Amino acid sequence: MPINSYSTGTVAVANGATAIVGTGTIWTGTNAKPGDDIVIAGHTVIVQDVTDTTHLVIDPWPYTDVAAGAAYKIVQRSPLRFAGGQAMADVSTLVGILNGMGTIYAVTGAAPDPSIGEDGQYALKTNSGVWKLWQKIGGLWVDQGSPVGTNYRGAWSSATSYVANDTATRLGASYIAKSPNTNAPPETNPAIWDLLAAKGDPGSTGPQGAPGTAATVAVNSTTTLPAGSSATVNNIGTPGAASLVFGIPQGQQGIQGVQGPQGVGLQPNASGTLAQRAAYDGQAQGFEYLETDVSPFRLFVKASNTSGDWAGPTYIGGNFPVGDMGHITDSIVQTFDFGHIV
Repeated sequence: MPINSYSTGTVAVANGATAIVGTGTIWTGTNAKPGDDIVIAGHTVIVQDVTDTTHLVIDPWPYTDVAAGAAYKIVQRSPLRFAGGQAMADVSTLVGILNGMGTIYAVTGAAPDPSIGEDGQYALKTNSGVWKLWQKIGGLWVDQGSPVGTNYRGAWSSATSYVANDTATRLGASYIAKSPNTNAPPETNPAIWDLLAAKGDPGSTGPQGAPGTAATVAVNSTTTLPAGSSATVNNIGTPGAASLVFGIPQGQQGIQGVQGPQGVGLQPNASGTLAQRAAYDGQAQGFEYLETDVSPFRLFVKASNTSGDWAGPTYIGGNFPVGDMGHITDSIVQTFDFGHIV
């Protein structure tokens, strides 16, 4: 059985250093183990431990410095790889089962290590960004895209914070985010967004539709609004049968008009004391006499042409309680306010 080796990437090591530094290497538990031999510039030393994918622990390097970019080879002869015949048989059986199921390798870098895997097997990257899946075909890892469903976020917005696998639409196309971002327009940031579906070409013109029904417009009501407010109009009907409600502001108050002539006050034919009224007993019907020696004044009116036939009195002016309604007994009664005939 041949001894396998691993040589992906390059290395650098200084004289006396206890660590070999790799570039582009993937020194995992499969590719490098304590006890393996590492060959650099024709010199072979034993790997004491594996720190991570780019650092190996060795005894102090006894040779001259090896500059960055040097080739290397790990000879996979560690005793940890050979734990016994039965154990190896069990492992071989298990590997066969895994191969039959389609082994999935975990990818921690940008792409799977090209030296691992067999045709038909898969590699999956889940440690950062969008999940990615590869399949080994013809000795090469072929990108199969993302196996994870997307999270649709609607139309792209500069104010939205997006994470990997978020999808958004923008300018007629749809995009999927490859990493967290905010205010990075998808169409100008291909390092952050992948195009899912581009905007399609305009379609052909469809057939002309049937003629529509003519619309109608009717005024439902008109309301007067306070002066200085804005006019309003609302449609309480439908777009095809409008029923409009108008609100029309009241106009501003106009300027004051010209003052009219002063009215004429009460002008009786004669006035004086009650005793002096007798001098006018012979006057014709309708003659007015105002008694002024009392408060309020009292107005008498000749009820007929008969001498001394007076109607009244009617009280003129003064502030007195209102009494009970009396009974009209005179044949002619006229009512007066403060100097104006009612």
